[in-house]
Amino acid sequence: MANQFIADIMSTQFPKITPDTEITEAIEQLQTFGLFGAPVQDFQGKLVGFISEQQLLAPLLQSSYFCDGANQVAQLMSTETLSVKKEMTVVDLAAQMQQNKPKIYPVVEEGKVIAIVTRSQVINVLKENYLSCSTH
Repeated sequence: MANQFIADIMSTQFPKITPDTEITEAIEQLQTFGLFGAPVQDFQGKLVGFISEQQLLAPLLQSSYFCDGANQVAQLMSTETLSVKKEMTVVDLAAQMQQNKPKIYPVVEEGKVIAIVTRSQVINVLKENYLSCSTH
């Protein structure tokens, strides 16, 4: 694992969600990719927020029960987002993940989202390293 970078493990296939995305479309995209959340991008691909299943739960409940409520991602998304660069090491991100709770980090280059990296991907790399250490 020596000097493994985010670029080595990041996923370039991820939901393309914008502030204008309707909430059920956002849910479908999250489900398609098997994710609990995803970056929200403007039409140039710039990171503008993050949306999670948890943020989508309340309006879904409201809408399904009362037939009204938020219907676009812009009304629900967090605008304070954490992101990483592809040059960051996996070890540095793992340390950062201990302080910050996001399970999914957008990978940003020149302000644009180019990929995502999940806590599961980081854990898998650390597990492989651990296993290689224990066999020597």
